[in-house]
Amino acid sequence: MIEKSKLHTNCQRAVVVMSGSFVQRGEPAIFDKWTRAKCALQNGADMVLELPVLFATAQAETFARGSIKVLQDANMIDALCFGSESGDLASMQEAAKVMINETEEFQRLLKQHLDDGISYPAARAKALETVSHISSEILSRPNHILGLEYLKALDHYNSTIQPFTIQRKGVQHDDPSLKGEYASASAIRKAIFSENTSEAFLHLLENTRDLLTKEISLGTAPASMEHLTAALHYKLRTTSAEDLQEIFEVTEGLENRILRAVENGYFAEDLIDFIKSKRYTRTKIQRILIHILLDIRTKEVTYFLRRTHLPYIRVLGFQKEHAEILGDLTEQAKCPILTNLKKAPEVLDEDGLHLLALEKLATDLQALAAPNPLYRVPNKDFTMPMAIL
Repeated sequence: MIEKSKLHTNCQRAVVVMSGSFVQRGEPAIFDKWTRAKCALQNGADMVLELPVLFATAQAETFARGSIKVLQDANMIDALCFGSESGDLASMQEAAKVMINETEEFQRLLKQHLDDGISYPAARAKALETVSHISSEILSRPNHILGLEYLKALDHYNSTIQPFTIQRKGVQHDDPSLKGEYASASAIRKAIFSENTSEAFLHLLENTRDLLTKEISLGTAPASMEHLTAALHYKLRTTSAEDLQEIFEVTEGLENRILRAVENGYFAEDLIDFIKSKRYTRTKIQRILIHILLDIRTKEVTYFLRRTHLPYIRVLGFQKEHAEILGDLTEQAKCPILTNLKKAPEVLDEDGLHLLALEKLATDLQALAAPNPLYRVPNKDFTMPMAIL
């Protein structure tokens, strides 16, 4: 992906924006963010920036806007590359244009489909296919959904960053089997959790295997949501329905169903199975449970998206050989750059300290999800150095 991106854009350097301790599928990252940053740096990334957990655990629109906001505030990015099933940027741009200029007819159809009980992505795809000649295939495939939101976000921020898309090869993103040249990330994660790492690692880059094997042997990985079950129950049992209404993505009485779930199951899987429905997908429910754990509220997400600039940009790592990229970022960015969190109180405003505290909580919880209790330590944000290769 990184090689193709550099080739398509004719750029010499690649900056990766990466989710930190929790990811968009609504789970803790199975390897910590420093390990994953090292993997990226070993394979073509020149610098890795952290996507704040506020955005990383959100639905596609907020995830994309947060990502573009990081790139905009970095103020040194020329091009954006993302994967897609088709690799057809022109068709995606056409679809994004329709989505940006929603008509009354579209809004009516969307409401109608939602009232029929189908999920928002499916309802939107059906409505857009009706009001335009664009195939629902473009509007409903997972990478397309996120790619369209990147294009919308670039338009929203009047960005000069040029978009490019790389066609996805191999199986679909959620294919459960390890087969072909490119297995899905879902299949690789499933194999790692099943202790079938030898086969899983055949689908990963060879230069990452020793690093990942070490983390698994220590028991820092794979982090699992099941290890956070007790923490999740504590939050659910001490949060009122009124407070749940304020949690990001909790809508239309879903808070009552969430609280009933606590009485009908204990493990995270049981809770998800009880709450999910035709309209509310498994991934959406997983994200909501993470929002509850981290106390991420709708007004908080809205506030940080509306800020002119982010309170800070966090650097997770960079290539020592190309260290000038960190100097360029520090000089050109529209907000403070964090490399050493111990200095944060000196450079951050109140919003920045609030966002950083949320990030620390997310990192502490991700550590709590580690298989080996000896490595469930807090404060890793302050003790782990940047990844410098």
